Amino acid sequence: MLVANISQFRKDLKYYIDSVTDNNDTLIVNGNGKTVVVMSLDNYNSMDETDYLMSTPANKEMMYKSLQQLKEGKVVTKTIAELEKMVVPND
Repeated sequence: MLVANISQFRKDLKYYIDSVTDNNDTLIVNGNGKTVVVMSLDNYNSMDETDYLMSTPANKEMMYKSLQQLKEGKVVTKTIAELEKMVVPND
């Protein structure tokens, strides 16, 4: 995690943006009594998706159950071709 004040952020904007996007860093910018977080769009989308998936008790339960099955080795492996055969076309 990077931390900068607003003057440093303005002065070295390209460095901070590159670091956030290239290195998966999160940047905390402090200034004028306000603090903001800068992160890559990929990181934001990942967090947003996680929030959505965990937003209902049913989704949360399904995710934890799936994780437990994975830990116990209760998995089924399918090839792409097998999965494609399972797809029902939209007519």
